[in-house]
Amino acid sequence: ADRFNRRTILLLGCALFAATYLILPFLKTTGQMLGIYILGSASMSMFWPTLQSWLSQGLNKHNLMKSLTIFNVSWSAGLMLGFFSAGFLFSINPKLPFALGIVLIACAAALLYKQPIKPAALASLEDLEMEGKRPANYKAFLYAAWCANFVSWFIIGIMRNLFPKLGTELGFSTGVIGTLIFIITLAQTVMFFVLGKTHKWHYKLGLLILPQIFATVGLLVVTFFSHVACLGGAMIFLGLSAGMTYFSSIFYSLYGSTAKGRHSGIHEAFLGIGGLFGPLAGGLLAANLGIRAPYAAAAAVVMVAIAAEVVLIKMSGMGRKK
Repeated sequence: ADRFNRRTILLLGCALFAATYLILPFLKTTGQMLGIYILGSASMSMFWPTLQSWLSQGLNKHNLMKSLTIFNVSWSAGLMLGFFSAGFLFSINPKLPFALGIVLIACAAALLYKQPIKPAALASLEDLEMEGKRPANYKAFLYAAWCANFVSWFIIGIMRNLFPKLGTELGFSTGVIGTLIFIITLAQTVMFFVLGKTHKWHYKLGLLILPQIFATVGLLVVTFFSHVACLGGAMIFLGLSAGMTYFSSIFYSLYGSTAKGRHSGIHEAFLGIGGLFGPLAGGLLAANLGIRAPYAAAAAVVMVAIAAEVVLIKMSGMGRKK
């Protein structure tokens, strides 16, 4: 994304994703499903980092925050609507969600095709002017935010893939289970909106750590409680934390950086690795230690991550004093 035409990469990603949606409803075996899932994942990896690097080109802090807020609220709202509507569409016709997906991808591609591209040399010059406005230990915050983002998507992977099994064991209806998972994305979207209204959280260790402490509390609630209201509160905590860590990770990756494609790619890679290993590790723990074990383990992972983030940023501060 830093070296080639971003629009071309985005349009190719859209084409691959449309092909995935076109083929998926007709597959019959697990092997076929895995193969097409790889294609779909590759198309998304082409899309998200490239879009993030493009929409942040040459923007000062105020305009970057405005752009990222719209971006974050948009994809999060789209995710909510997708989860919410797909079940109803599927009940009408199993192929209908995929057909609608192809139409929406085509619309997105048409919009992207018409967008102007700022000359790379001009955008890089503008980014270089902002580079000096970052704090001396900005890299420590960047690495800490990547770590926090990994953990958040580790948790979200567990909640989206394993919580339905726990909810079923607790006797919840599919509607209740879906609503509880929906609450996570709703709280995340609200956090995106709030963070977009202020710059006071930038490069503040306490404000990066506090939502993760809330997430730990939320995971412990899921581990030990079964009442719907308690679990709903836990989902709010998890969503707020995910919103904070994601926004921090993408902002620190892009602000004042001339390597936007590389940084946004690493940001998304941490997200993807967390989304992979959360359900994988959680499933193994659930099979061997009990259905609530993944949530207790995830709480421990968050606490380890918090400790690592604190050490990382505090050590960078000590280096500055020397």
